[in-house]
Amino acid sequence: MRLLIDIGNSRIKGGIESHGVIGLLTPCAWRKMAVPDACTRMFEALMRPDQILVANVAGNAVATGLTEWCRTHWDLVPEFLSVRNPCAGMRTLYERPTQLGVDRWLAALAGFVHVRGAVCVVDAGTALTVDVVTANGEHRGGLISPGLALMARSLTQGTAQLSLEHVESVDRFATNTTHAISLGCREALAGLLCRVAERWAQELGETPRWLLTGGEAETIRELCPVAVDILPDLVLRGLSLANDAAI
Repeated sequence: MRLLIDIGNSRIKGGIESHGVIGLLTPCAWRKMAVPDACTRMFEALMRPDQILVANVAGNAVATGLTEWCRTHWDLVPEFLSVRNPCAGMRTLYERPTQLGVDRWLAALAGFVHVRGAVCVVDAGTALTVDVVTANGEHRGGLISPGLALMARSLTQGTAQLSLEHVESVDRFATNTTHAISLGCREALAGLLCRVAERWAQELGETPRWLLTGGEAETIRELCPVAVDILPDLVLRGLSLANDAAI
């Protein structure tokens, strides 16, 4: 049994892999509590795993907190994966692979292996990232944008007398400020995704499968210009694939 952990900018996501099947755990917003408390909430009820694989983009302090918790509770040291090039048939063309977020790399890797062809992977979390992999396994890079909630929050925090509790679905020009902010943020991301589709056709001449993952995936699906599949465990799948490919 393996414990797979994806530490993002705001949440810890996890899953238990047994016999090739990943059972997802309830995510935890680690920024709202101490890291050991977040680990206790997520993992205390679990049996001791045989191995712990981690994707971490939240920095050294979070990694240290997780490591200490795992040592104390299971006498086990987590393994933090990093970008490896090539891996499982995919090669990144990132200028400096060490600067590519490990979560982006793992999601792209899992997406490519899942599709076995050209794939566009959209990870909709605090940030919205897009990664493109060609049919022959070249990761051509992608883009990073504020996620929907972050975009709305940055607008309302930086502008006097504006407030918004959550982004709403709006299907026409807005007649109140809350709907105007919601529509503006949603249309900005919808336009971004349309441009991604256009750029694919212009630069690569392929028709990729689109895969969505991340906490805002359901919302972003409404904004995509093409059909998409949601795979909530894409980064966790990548952890398993990358680890096994190195053996």
